[in-house]
Amino acid sequence: MSAVITIWKKELRVYAVNPTAYAFLAVFLFLSGLFFYLGITLTAEASLRVLASNLAIAELFILPMLTMRHFAEERRQGTLEMLLTSPISPFSLVIGKWLASLTLCALMFLGTGILPVILAYYGNPDWGVVTTTYLGLFLAAGAFCAAGLFSSSLLDDQLAAGLIGILLLLPFWLVSRAEALVGDDLAEKLQPFGVLAHLDSFGRGVLDSADIYYFLGMSLAFLFLTYRSLESRRWR
Repeated sequence: MSAVITIWKKELRVYAVNPTAYAFLAVFLFLSGLFFYLGITLTAEASLRVLASNLAIAELFILPMLTMRHFAEERRQGTLEMLLTSPISPFSLVIGKWLASLTLCALMFLGTGILPVILAYYGNPDWGVVTTTYLGLFLAAGAFCAAGLFSSSLLDDQLAAGLIGILLLLPFWLVSRAEALVGDDLAEKLQPFGVLAHLDSFGRGVLDSADIYYFLGMSLAFLFLTYRSLESRRWR
């Protein structure tokens, strides 16, 4: 556990001096405000449901780019081999970097805290729904960061790693919008594999174990693939 904390602190220090992290944070906050405004004005609905689905798409594109440097930069600088031969295990390395990314995501969501306050000023939002909406977005962020880590472990080019991470996640979004491509019957069968279908329950204030397991399972799958990728490189 001490190794995980060491990696976590190191990555947070890197984020603190990395202009790219601040740029993506600014983009996320801008999109949050834009989607919130559009959701209120176009639907006349004082809730975060529209915001949640749109922010999930924003996360899908932003988070792989945010995590693209983790292993790609280490490989480019030649420090990954040193880490893999150090007493720090690949498992600690993966979890520490993932937790650092999640900490940054938590700060991103904290920055959107003014939005529920605005809802409360003009209406009477259901705080249970607000809580579950943010929980769903955070679980999705964990899965997307794990996918970004996996793609970063495959390449030493940061931009290419970020693009690969997006491509890995795109199918999970596309199956949620598959009606026009495959028809209603097949689209209905594909819905359980889509991100938006599982986020919808959180946006309605429903905590369904299937939705929680979906995002946790996706996170664990990509973290395991990242671990295996590092292990294979360790023994080359």
